[in-house]
Amino acid sequence: MTTNYNKMTFAELRNLKLQKMPREELEKRIVAFLRSCNICVLATCKDNVPRATPIEYYSDGLTVYVVADPGTKIANLKANPRISIGIYNTPYTNWVDWKIVRGIQISGKPTLITDDNPEYIEAMKIYNWRLYSMIAGRDMDTPPTGRTIIKVEPLRIEYRDLGLLSEGYLRFQVWEP
Repeated sequence: MTTNYNKMTFAELRNLKLQKMPREELEKRIVAFLRSCNICVLATCKDNVPRATPIEYYSDGLTVYVVADPGTKIANLKANPRISIGIYNTPYTNWVDWKIVRGIQISGKPTLITDDNPEYIEAMKIYNWRLYSMIAGRDMDTPPTGRTIIKVEPLRIEYRDLGLLSEGYLRFQVWEP
């Protein structure tokens, strides 16, 4: 007999023995989620003082790219190369629509890419610099210089999707390389 998870309540689903999602499917879901959003909270820390910054991002597969102006984020990463990124799809829910609540937490390895690095142009393409330049009223023929791109390669991704319960999967999945 097949269980019809769609007809079950949140409370009923939470008490079931659910399964881990296959790795390939999990990666597809994470990539799709990253593409569906473009604002993250980038967290860094220096001297035990955390800093969490809402900032625009773009992704290439599971890798996240953020363009940062010189400032606290860059100084923090130079002093402490640990980074965490939080992304969620909804700031509020009244639990009527609980099946659409999704989010990820990425712990990763940051690389600071400046405009003297050959990887800079490719990273700016992923970041979609032309759109940014158009909106900012800047030259659209040449990528902006003087910026630092933070490339975050994931070491661990925690994916939370309450809708997975209705598919028979655990609502919390972990991806690691």
